[in-house]
Amino acid sequence: MLTRGPAVDDELVFFAMPYGERTLPNGEDADFDVLYERYFAEVVRSMGLTPERADCMPGTMESPLSAAWNGVDRAGVVVIDLSLPSTSVSMELGWAMALHKRAIVIHHEGEALPTNIVGQVRAIKYRCDMTGLPDMQAALRLAIEEARRQSTPEMDLRPRTGVRDVEAIAEVVWTAADHIYVRDVQNELRTGVMRRTDMDYLEALPDDMTKRFREHGRVRGVFVTDENGTRFSQRHGKTNPWPSFEMAYRRGALARAKVVQINRGGCFVELEEGGKSRLSMAAAEAVGLDRGSEVRVRVLSVDPVRQRIEVTLADRTPTAGEASRMVLAPNDAERRTAVALPRSGEQYQGTVTSSVCERGFALVALDGWTEMGQPAILHVSRMTAQLRERFEAGAVAKGDRLRVEVLSAALSPRDPERVEVRLREVPANTWTAAGTAPEPGTPTSETGTSERQAA
Repeated sequence: MLTRGPAVDDELVFFAMPYGERTLPNGEDADFDVLYERYFAEVVRSMGLTPERADCMPGTMESPLSAAWNGVDRAGVVVIDLSLPSTSVSMELGWAMALHKRAIVIHHEGEALPTNIVGQVRAIKYRCDMTGLPDMQAALRLAIEEARRQSTPEMDLRPRTGVRDVEAIAEVVWTAADHIYVRDVQNELRTGVMRRTDMDYLEALPDDMTKRFREHGRVRGVFVTDENGTRFSQRHGKTNPWPSFEMAYRRGALARAKVVQINRGGCFVELEEGGKSRLSMAAAEAVGLDRGSEVRVRVLSVDPVRQRIEVTLADRTPTAGEASRMVLAPNDAERRTAVALPRSGEQYQGTVTSSVCERGFALVALDGWTEMGQPAILHVSRMTAQLRERFEAGAVAKGDRLRVEVLSAALSPRDPERVEVRLREVPANTWTAAGTAPEPGTPTSETGTSERQAA
């Protein structure tokens, strides 16, 4: 019951060959373990590639059959030594041929090739003597180089069920950053890969799928089989709603939403025109939201690539200070939306969200200004000497806390829907803003390295 893995390691060369001391066709004895380690594997390592043999896989707990299959399946090139009759080696040759592997056949002089592959492969002959082994190594190197230049696609194995699309509940077999590998819980021969682009249209796409999915967890979707193989999709047969979301939810627009879930991750709402978003727990608790509550929200941004809609609560009256900072942001030809901005000279605390050393600035999220939808810019020329030294050394990291002053705040002349806020760092002796001091152990330009970084 063997199935293919989802990826091939192009740097891996797998050897299917006899093991231990054996008698060669010329009557001499040879140790195939020594041949592998001193001659075959040495050639592969000298090319910067990785040699592997089923009995030498590090830490494997698989049966010999499964280990051999997995080696052939994962390898970019398979080398088969037919110097002696061997059922297991013959099976591995058959697997390599069935999978359309880039395969190389070698054999000791005097051993005839099986008649059913004569004419199908060009084999490399070798002798176990002082001249024969170096010649074999040179020929093997050339054959591997030639095989790796081939671009013939491998064969994909899938059940011939006659059914192309199957709705199913699948178990997650293993996860990677950009995809997961799943198996149908009712038919373990049916497997497939689900990538980010196969996830549900209404789910925010994670940057790392290992953080969203866990091995042995279950997901619902459709196994889709076509000429490219079998994949697992949660959006097969569904219409992409994101073009309509972009039209319905312009930046700054008001929308109705309903609370559908509250947990440690936040307060999750479903928008009236479709789509989901998240409010912070602090915002939800401040107005007493419960599951089923209906609220009005203001759209901050719509990201169809990551499938995310950012919103903030809109059911409150702006304070006098906020009203004085409202500007008109054109969202389209017919509508202008009010956007609040901080004023020049005001001082705030903020959190570094990104440090772009090669371009000489850091992005900072100002406390109390999440509604702007993007962080402010702190250029290296506006940093104190201490912070500039850390920044140029690459020691300013996401999460660092800073004290800053607003130099300017306006709508971008290049993009009228984008706010540009520029900052300067405020030295401790000129800090006048009221508010909560940075949390203990959090780095500022004065404290240097935090306890967290030191740990």
